[in-house]
Parts: sequence; structure tokens; C-alpha cells
Amino acid sequence: MRRLAVALLRWLAEALVRLYYPRRSVQGAGYLPSGGPALFVANHPNGLLDPLVLRVVIGRPVRFLAKSTLWGNPFGRLAMDAFQCLPVYRLQDARPQDAGQNANIVGALGGQPPGVAAPPARSRFVRRNEETFARCRAELATGAELALYPEGTSHSDPALKPLKSGAARIALSAAAQAGASGVRKVATGTAPIPMPVVVPVGTHYDDKVVFRSGVHLVIGPPIDLTDHLRKFAGSEKEGIESLTAEIRARLDELVLQAETRELLAGIARVASWTAADADDDSPQRRHARTHELLAAYRHLKARDPLRLEQVAETARRYARTLEQLGVRDPWALEAPRVSPGSVLVSLIKTVMMLPAASWGALTSWVPYRLSGLLSARLTRDEDVLSTIKMIVGFTILVATWLVEAAFVGWRWGAGWGAATLLFAPLAGYAALRLGETLHEVAEAVRHLGWRRRGSTVHHLAERRRRLAEEVAGALREASR
Repeated sequence: MRRLAVALLRWLAEALVRLYYPRRSVQGAGYLPSGGPALFVANHPNGLLDPLVLRVVIGRPVRFLAKSTLWGNPFGRLAMDAFQCLPVYRLQDARPQDAGQNANIVGALGGQPPGVAAPPARSRFVRRNEETFARCRAELATGAELALYPEGTSHSDPALKPLKSGAARIALSAAAQAGASGVRKVATGTAPIPMPVVVPVGTHYDDKVVFRSGVHLVIGPPIDLTDHLRKFAGSEKEGIESLTAEIRARLDELVLQAETRELLAGIARVASWTAADADDDSPQRRHARTHELLAAYRHLKARDPLRLEQVAETARRYARTLEQLGVRDPWALEAPRVSPGSVLVSLIKTVMMLPAASWGALTSWVPYRLSGLLSARLTRDEDVLSTIKMIVGFTILVATWLVEAAFVGWRWGAGWGAATLLFAPLAGYAALRLGETLHEVAEAVRHLGWRRRGSTVHHLAERRRRLAEEVAGALREASR
């Protein structure tokens, strides 16, 4: 029963991630190792969902480390077992009684002997983490894939936090163990332990707390451990520090970072508006261009702040114009991607979905809205809000469907009750898709209407081209 519960929970969690983030893309998939042990090191913007997103997007059963407090209740233990997680023990998670461990030991000994230090509470956490590191090495030795988040905590800051050394420590100790096994093979003929691969990953969400938004992963080239392993052999501290520094440098190349979240969002919009053409606005190209503009911003801020302000003001004026006109995507005005035929097809789909969607809206809309309001009250911590939304939303919706099915079963029989329970999720999803389809139809009709306003469209397109020229000029200056 427990194995069945674990498998069901794992399937359900990954299905909910797919539902929450339907637009998923990956860049650099060719850098994924074809086999053998791998250690993925990534930024950590979205709580417990980051490792689940990694598993779903790359399609691999990656295990990950999680703080030990998540094993503190039966459901938490079941969830951690579902993904074969390994615990990390943090001193800040210690129970209050642990903080007094020294005093208890001293009291038991009848007082502190002169010149003898009591064992600190920290030692217990160090010992447990060493046990976890040993388990990590054992897993890597069998060819497992692990995910680590070396920032040590999830956060919503627009820049990476300082990295902890645990990822480098695990990688180098596992590599050293693999190297030693290779030497033993020559001497004894035993099978060698495979050398682990360290793969950096950048994670970028369109808007991580918005249901039905998107996520983009950028996989970087694997990190060569040769030099770091040589340093590690001479001085463990030096090797760990050098690998941690390289992990940081590699993540800096993959993760979009800025001084403020508003600046990061603004540069991402400008990157999209000033792409080479409308068809070149894929997540991969948008991420690369945003990274390029962020680098140009940093160069111009240091070398030519006046030029930077001129470009920024041009972008701000254009953004205000689009907002006043209710335009989200200037590309859609200049080169509409819709036709009357596609609008008609969308309307037909809407009509076909209407019966099931109506039932879904009737039975699921109130709990769906309630879950959003309740989640916002439960936490103001944005980096765990999407996790809370997912858990609370699922719990409230399932509870509602069970109550509805029980009522139908009591009123009209068990068969109708069972059918109601089976149909409820499908009807709820139909209602969700109907809402999205209606939004798409409204946008399509709006864009068709813009075709009649030729002068306004031409004016916006011309301003977009001028902004693109300004940005291109700024990029050229920044690269000199």
C-alpha cells in the first residue's frame, strides 16, 4: 500500500506541475549526459517546485536534497519518499531543546571541567550531513542523478545568493572516490565507480506564482572537474572553493539577473519587443537576448549612464503608449498571426466544450477562486506561494468533488455518485480550457480589429523599429 501511495503521489505531483506550467521549454538539452551519474546544480527561485520542474522538463528521475524538517510529519515523509529525497540538516532548523544541548551535557557531567569544551550542537548536524553526503556518493556510484541548489534556500531576489559549498564537496568527494576505484581496478580487477558529471542549470519562470504560466530551463556545458580534483587532492578546502567559484560563474552565465525585479522584467520586455522578427521570439531566443541586454545594461551603466538613460526613456515611453492603447504585444499589430478562419475554428471549439465546461464552472469555480484567496493569506513568501497554491487548490477541489459526489450518490444512487466524481476533474479542466480559449478568441478579434486602424498600427510599428535601432546601437557601444 505504501509503494502504491508513493507512486500515486509522484504521478500526481508531476501532473500538477504540468498543469500549473503548461508552457515548458529547455535550451541546451544536448548537454544532458547520456548516462552515468550526474549532479545538476541550479538556481532556486521557486521552493519545492524547482526540483519537480527539473524532473518534468528534462524527463529524468532526478533525486534531490531537501531540508530535514520536511520529514517532520507523515505526509512530508511520504512526499520525500515519493521522490527518494535525501535530507540536509541545517542548524537554523534545530529544535529549541537542541540549542541547549551544551548545557545539558555540562549538567550531566556535573559541571564544565577546566579546559574541556562541551561538544557543540552543531556537531550533530555536521555528522548527519556527512552521512547524507556519504549517501549521495553511494547513489552517484550506482549511476544516479541528483539535483542540488547551492544557494541553500529558495528566494525571489533578482540575483543569485552566495553559494554554499555542499555541492562542490559532494561532487569532488564522489569524483575522488571514482578515481580511487579506477586505481583499484588496475590492481585487483574490480569494477570502477563511474565519474560523476556536474551540469549547471538556469531556471527562469515567466511568472512563477501565476497559474498556467511558463518555465524555461537553460542547460549549460558540464563542468570539467580535472583541475578542481587536482587541487582537492592537495587541499580539500582549495578544491572545494575553486569548484564552488566555477559553479557560481557558470550559473551567472545561465541565470537572468539584475539589481531589481522591475529592471529584470523591463529588460525582458524590451528583449521581446526588439527581436529580429516576430517569429524569432521563442523562449530560447528571448532568454539569450535578455541576457545580452542585461550585459549591455551593466556596461553602459558604468561607461555611459547618459546613453543608457536615453534608451531606457525611449522604452518607457513606448511601454506607456502600449498600456494606454491596451496593447500587450506590438508584434501582433504589425504582423497579425490570426485569420478569420482561425477565429472561427476557436469559436467552434468553444461551442463543443461548452456543456462540460459549464458543469465544471458550476462545480469548481468557487473552490478554485477560494484556493487562490486562501493561499495568499497562508503565506506572503513569494518563493513558496506557487507550492502552497498547488497543494491548497488540489485539496479544496478534491474535497469539493467528494462532497458533490456524496450528495449525488445519496440523492440518486451510488452509480451516479461515482460518475460525478469521475467526471468532475474532466469538467473542471474543460472549464479551465474554455476560459483560455475565450481569452484567445478575444485577443484574435482584437487584433483583427486593429487591422482597420492602419495609421495607428503603422505608428506603433515605426516606434518599435526605432526602439530596436536604439537598443542595437546601445549593444554596439557596450561591446566596444
